[in-house]
Amino acid sequence: MDYSKLAEEIYFAKDAADYLGISTQRLNMLVKEEKISPFKKSPSGTLFHISELKKRQEELSIFDEYKRNHDETGRFEIDTSIKQESLNFATLLNALNVTEKKLNPLVDAFSERYDITEPITNLVEEYSHFFNLNAEKLISEYRQAKDAFSKLKYNDEILKRGSKDYPILLSEVEQAPRFLYVRGKKALLDEIRTVSLVGSRNASPRAKESTYKLAKKLGANGITVISGLAKGIDVSAHLGALENGFNTIAVIGTNLNQYYPSENKDVQIEIENKGLVVSQFSPANQTQRWFFPLRNGVMSGLSLATIIMEAGETSGALKQADFALKQNRKILIAKNVMENKKIKWPEKYVEKGAVVVESPRDVLRELATVEVLNIKSKKDSDYQYKIRQVDVDLSTVKDPEKCID
Repeated sequence: MDYSKLAEEIYFAKDAADYLGISTQRLNMLVKEEKISPFKKSPSGTLFHISELKKRQEELSIFDEYKRNHDETGRFEIDTSIKQESLNFATLLNALNVTEKKLNPLVDAFSERYDITEPITNLVEEYSHFFNLNAEKLISEYRQAKDAFSKLKYNDEILKRGSKDYPILLSEVEQAPRFLYVRGKKALLDEIRTVSLVGSRNASPRAKESTYKLAKKLGANGITVISGLAKGIDVSAHLGALENGFNTIAVIGTNLNQYYPSENKDVQIEIENKGLVVSQFSPANQTQRWFFPLRNGVMSGLSLATIIMEAGETSGALKQADFALKQNRKILIAKNVMENKKIKWPEKYVEKGAVVVESPRDVLRELATVEVLNIKSKKDSDYQYKIRQVDVDLSTVKDPEKCID
């Protein structure tokens, strides 16, 4: 037997995931779903044979070809129960002019009597009576919402809270929205090594440069950088990841069909192609000013930690810090921010447990102490919880440069 050839055909889990272009978490999910079979499983690791990986890759290419041939118009179709439910939900948000928080219990009560995955037009009388809405207005709102949904890209996805695709970290927090609208590499939502970089839209050149450098260092350590695609710190964080070939997620305060601010449109399109864009707002939503601080709850919920790179007393970054406190997530503050005597907020957050950092090594050291609680095991019917410690390799930060300054 040619053992050298056999060795070349056997892949460890990380190498297998890289071969397929997915995360190791997604690979593990495919194994659990029996969509890919390991060559061998043992306490020391899982091995995969190249033939099985090629088989899976071929299946994916056939699927992609089918999608291309059957979606020539690029039209988004309401072809799943989750898509239909989200369309119904968006219709009610507009018709009732209420927040998601107020609508959730009403829809849950309605679902106890009726099928909320049926088109509203099939249950107009029931919806009208239960929600005290004029039938004609309801139908009109539904048609407008459906038209807005049709303008999504054909491969955009809608994830429902509680489904297997919904990100685990976010699902643990109160601010987890009922639906997430995503465009790009959905597999990035399986990552739990995630950090938000936030700060002022009118950031100083020094802070933007520090943010870029930090995003690059975090990406080199396999950490996904999350930010909000705003001017200043946010876009610097995204570019630090993108321009160096690392993962980034943009959590936006508009729906997926909008590009705001317009000056960051090219960056958003690049993230759609190389990373992931996430919105909690349906395409039928009219963007409101309060959407932007609201999305900070999702950003924090998707992240193990939030790092504030630079912020004034009224910065929206502090809203995310407040969410992080509620969600029991780490808050890290750049040292130069603490040294700014013109602002008082840093002391308040340090008193509440925020940690001051001045180098990528400091950040990684803090992440290495994070214990991710409540990771749900699908094997347990009662969803027993596990405790996982985030693994970061401090040795990859070869120079202790203080780039957060």
